[in-house]
Amino acid sequence: MARASYTFTWQMVYEIEFASVIRGHHVYKTEWSPKLGERLVCRKDERKEAKEHDEYAVGTFIQESSKLVGHVPIELSFLVFTFLRAHEDNQVVVEVTGSRKLENGLVIPGTFEAVTRSRRLGAKFYEELNKVKQLCAHMDISIKEMRSKPVRL
Repeated sequence: MARASYTFTWQMVYEIEFASVIRGHHVYKTEWSPKLGERLVCRKDERKEAKEHDEYAVGTFIQESSKLVGHVPIELSFLVFTFLRAHEDNQVVVEVTGSRKLENGLVIPGTFEAVTRSRRLGAKFYEELNKVKQLCAHMDISIKEMRSKPVRL
């Protein structure tokens, strides 16, 4: 009986998970109703209106439709913006973890997951995220340890 030959290629990715909020739901509430467990993609918000408030604005988008439904908090936007620009494979997604609440406008609780193939970038992002947490005591940010996992290419 012949043996099948399989070749797998693996690469390590590094994940940093932190809990925060999606801001701006008071603006998008007529267009989007968050669902528990829904995952949104974070990427640079290129709109002129966004740049007037935050030159490093990072929007949260519904992946299937590319519809903008919120923003990363301004306190975290520069860090997330820089992380996404550092390497084209870097990704940040946010999963809705609760119902909307009133803060600075309506916000949606979420768990953010930053993923990179670079251990160095992951470690730097983790370090800078902890600095932001210390500087922004008014924000509820909880950070999990950076972890690595193999992914099949």
